[in-house]
Amino acid sequence: MDNFLLMTIIGILLLYFFSSTNVYKSLYRKVNEEKNIIHEENIRLQTLIDRYEKQVQISSGTLKNNQESLQVARDDLQKIRLENTELKHQVENLELRAEELYAQVNTMV
Repeated sequence: MDNFLLMTIIGILLLYFFSSTNVYKSLYRKVNEEKNIIHEENIRLQTLIDRYEKQVQISSGTLKNNQESLQVARDDLQKIRLENTELKHQVENLELRAEELYAQVNTMV
């Protein structure tokens, strides 16, 4: 009877061990599957991050070039405005000089 009781206890423990190992194996497989899915998702997200970083770098380079072009255009516009102002001043001086010369010619006549 003692042997039978001992054998049943050992049998129950063996059944428990094998059933728990199967549970642990299935849990291990599920955890591995989840880990692989997360790893693939992580790789996909990393490629997206890299792609967006490249796009941002290209966009910032384009903005920088546009800003430089705008600065050159502003400088050119400022120079042209100064030249225009100087030319207007010269035209005014020439008109005054022409009026003076007409006045001199009229006094001579």
